[in-house]
Amino acid sequence: MPLSLDALIEQLKTGAATNEIYGVSAPSSRSRATVEKVLEEAVEVLASDGVSGLSFRALARRCDMRLSNLQYYFTTQDDLLTALTRYALVERFEELRRKGTLKMPDPRERFHAYLTFRMDRAADPRARLITTAIKDLAQRHDGPARHFAATCRFHNAVLEDIIAELTPDPDAAETARKAAMIAALLDGLGPVAGCLYEPPAGLRGAVLEQAHRLAGL
Repeated sequence: MPLSLDALIEQLKTGAATNEIYGVSAPSSRSRATVEKVLEEAVEVLASDGVSGLSFRALARRCDMRLSNLQYYFTTQDDLLTALTRYALVERFEELRRKGTLKMPDPRERFHAYLTFRMDRAADPRARLITTAIKDLAQRHDGPARHFAATCRFHNAVLEDIIAELTPDPDAAETARKAAMIAALLDGLGPVAGCLYEPPAGLRGAVLEQAHRLAGL
């Protein structure tokens, strides 16, 4: 049974222990606020300078913290990058939750709204930079890779559920194949060719049309 959006956000936002936030130990409200402040600033670094701009010293200066205080919460680079990945993904999914897209009762409207959300994120300059950085981290570090993979599986499950609703007597394997193809089309709208590449005119409309065709609409 795939995770619900609420469950996925909770899983990313908490941790194995009750006193964790984004997998980081933070037993008090003050320490939780500190962790969130650090991760908020780290996301802004990704949006402006990418992964290369993210270091403990630079982040400590940005947060007006001593380096030792920052490393009290994030002992290793992998700890920081994993928590940062979780925080950035929660930011994305909370936006989806606020829109109420996945609670729309009509599967056709839900499908169109979900595609629109994904395409709008792909077109947003800040979101594109953050997505590029998170994908980079997921290629290089196991922690970010684990959580990014879970969110990709969630997106595929969303598409599978909608396609199954739209299809009389759906075949599970065929539904999964269609969902994966639509997900690949949506990913193709993202920052895959660098900031100087201009996608062909009408690509967004073509992706939308093809996604509807694959879903049987």
